[in-house]
Amino acid sequence: MDAEQFFKPEMVTVLQHIQQGHEKEARAALTDGQDLNIHGDEDITPLLWLILQQDKAAVALALKLGADANFKRANGDNAITAVAGNEDTDWLKMLLEAGGDPNSVDRNKEPALFQAVGEGNKEAVEILLDHDADVNAVDGPGSNALQYAAAINDFEMVYFLLQHGADFTHRNDTGADLAWNIHKKLSRGLVSSSSDNYEWLMKSKQFIEQKGVSFPPLSPKEVRAIWAKEGKPGY
Repeated sequence: MDAEQFFKPEMVTVLQHIQQGHEKEARAALTDGQDLNIHGDEDITPLLWLILQQDKAAVALALKLGADANFKRANGDNAITAVAGNEDTDWLKMLLEAGGDPNSVDRNKEPALFQAVGEGNKEAVEILLDHDADVNAVDGPGSNALQYAAAINDFEMVYFLLQHGADFTHRNDTGADLAWNIHKKLSRGLVSSSSDNYEWLMKSKQFIEQKGVSFPPLSPKEVRAIWAKEGKPGY
């Protein structure tokens, strides 16, 4: 994926200097009017292009020269959301240490934390939380990362997030909370009792029961009826 496919010749030259480690030449070009925070063809940014080249030294230099880890593509994605679930967490650390927002949200209104959770990447989750990511940030439908992990059937991650303070009482826009998700999985036999995942599900259930949650929980339908009676907007 050549830079010429996406950027004007002047920016291609800047990127070449950066990849070759020529900081002085790259800085001179930037002083002369070039900008690392632009959109090239197909909405790619110079920083994202360098990340796609898997060139850590070049990315580090670009950040030093002013590339903004929070600079968004037109669709809303940025470099943080692009690497948050990456198995190689050096990328995430590099961007966060350069001022990247740990609460970045992608085009689907999903926080970066969801990308790490979706990949089952506990190290990336830890890194985001250590950089003050909100463990209870929500996506478009109002689910937090804990509910997302339960929805994708990763109860090891659910338990992990519970240990890191995730709010198990939170309800999404449908009225569902973690207890309902666990109840649904168990009552419908959606998790094999012989699997490791079942053990994590039961640990998660026990954890919230010890915190005062009762089973069976209210259904989302029952919760929505309560919200409607209380006059909650939209219900």
